[in-house]
Amino acid sequence: MISKLFWVLLTAVFTFLFVVLFEDGTVNYVDNCQAEFATLRAYFGEKPHKKADTGDRL
Repeated sequence: MISKLFWVLLTAVFTFLFVVLFEDGTVNYVDNCQAEFATLRAYFGEKPHKKADTGDRL
């Protein structure tokens, strides 16, 4: 079980690194990795909450 988890995480990390390399190239690679990771965190981050609808109160 742990070895499968290890390989899945390793595959995800190397896929992320390859995508950054493919999209942005080798110039400023570390900065590009940080920017892509911030974008990824924002995408999976906390979702905005909808305000309660007060129009139907009695």
